[in-house]
Amino acid sequence: MRHSLLLFLAALSAPLSLPAQPPMVADVHFHHLGAEATATSLASMDSLGVRLAVVIGTPAQLRSLPPRTGMQIIKSLTLPCIGGRMPNSGVTCYTDGGDWPSVDTVRALVREGQVQMLGEINAQYAGIRIDDARMEPYFALAEKLDIPVSIHLGVGPPGASYAASRFPPYKSPDYSGAAGDPMVLESVLKRHPRLRVVVAHAAWPMHDAMLYLLYMHPQLYVDVSVLQYAIPRAAYTSYLQDIVDAGFATRVLFGSDGNAHRVKEGVDAIGGMTFLTAEQRSAILWGNAQRFFQK
Repeated sequence: MRHSLLLFLAALSAPLSLPAQPPMVADVHFHHLGAEATATSLASMDSLGVRLAVVIGTPAQLRSLPPRTGMQIIKSLTLPCIGGRMPNSGVTCYTDGGDWPSVDTVRALVREGQVQMLGEINAQYAGIRIDDARMEPYFALAEKLDIPVSIHLGVGPPGASYAASRFPPYKSPDYSGAAGDPMVLESVLKRHPRLRVVVAHAAWPMHDAMLYLLYMHPQLYVDVSVLQYAIPRAAYTSYLQDIVDAGFATRVLFGSDGNAHRVKEGVDAIGGMTFLTAEQRSAILWGNAQRFFQK
């Protein structure tokens, strides 16, 4: 009886075991999925610890975003389009049906608070290099207004160029690896030294060029969106480890490039990378984005 009482008292005095709280997460690469799917995913992302989300979309999509409590939303304008439609999804981009929004339109959207970022910049899908003259007015505006940009470089969906491929539903026959070489970004960075730039998908698999640019241009960041599910986990781990080992853990941002399931998958992937310290995991999932977005 005495033994049972002692065990009971010990149990009462033991610290309570509380459920583990999810880490703080900034998802810097989340595409608008349509009104209902986007609302559902953002609600689910709340429970995954997402406190900041960059939502990429058309002007109409960005205007329709409902306010969220406890999650900061950064609205990012996609450009350019191909035949007036967003790459891969085929969503109509702009009301005039064109491929490019006017610079005056973008300026007005920023002033109205409807746009706080430019990107994902999809020039590569049209075979257009990022240093093309058509891009220059947008970079100049972003630097002047101090809004960041996200640029797609490296690979896209396999089969994106081929009509016979089942995925993605909207094809980009002019998609070009040469146009997505990270080295074409260097002249843009030097012309606009105050421009805040994040390279989507860390330009995988353009390893050497990406490390060179990170070394030479301290204002440059990368996101690791899509890598958690588009390539083998070993390839993702190796690529990220090279970036971290080269000294750039403070310039890696987390992104899902998908729905709430992809957020969880990506957070779990970062959590399982044993070469990362706890501080580096926290920085990639949250802290680096706070610094990049100046929040």
